Amino acid sequence: MYYPISEKISVLGKVIQKPNLSFSFLAYLLQGEKNVLIDTVPEKAGEVFLTELKALIPISQLDAIILNHSEEDHSGALGLLLAEKEDISIYCTEACKQRLISRYPNGQFIAVEHLSTLKIGTFQFRFTHTPGLHWDDNMVTYFENEKILFSNDLFGQYLGCQPPLDKDYSVEDVLQGAKSYFDKVFAPATIEEKQVVLKIRDLDLKCVAPGHGVILKEKLEDVLALYEKECAGTSEIR
Repeated sequence: MYYPISEKISVLGKVIQKPNLSFSFLAYLLQGEKNVLIDTVPEKAGEVFLTELKALIPISQLDAIILNHSEEDHSGALGLLLAEKEDISIYCTEACKQRLISRYPNGQFIAVEHLSTLKIGTFQFRFTHTPGLHWDDNMVTYFENEKILFSNDLFGQYLGCQPPLDKDYSVEDVLQGAKSYFDKVFAPATIEEKQVVLKIRDLDLKCVAPGHGVILKEKLEDVLALYEKECAGTSEIR
């Protein structure tokens, strides 16, 4: 599966749709002066992912990977990419780097600091570390050019459709999918760990592109309000 979501961005990945389960594993390709991949997919979906990626650009033209989290469902296809282009720069947290360096000893991992910025070609990124949401190595990436947050697990939902857009779901369905996902993945986090979400809420956001579920645009404010309530530990949405 791959679809354009803007002039320069395509979403790739795998969507699972069963009678009692909808879910997705999403990655994103930014094409321009430089080409940047945001996350990958599970290894078992890697071959199809690689074929779809090659339909958009040759792997030789991939300049960088931003890896928001080391868990296999987001990093599983990394080995296939490095087998074709070993010198790709991989930007991630230090904890993510340490988790993956033993598996990919020749990987060009570059650790990025909390709230640091990075310019790749004409693309400008800002990184926010989110330890505890849900591993110690998680971060989110704000794409300043288009005001999109590539949020990985954060703001994910138990939903899946093609193309993975929130317009195909009701507000109630999106909130149910987001709340169920939050309860399973983020509820165990401490109040202190959840506070970073309240700061992310202050970003100028037009869209949230998560690693699971659907891309949030029409229902973005509804999901942000849900997270604000859950992470503030209050019973009312401020």
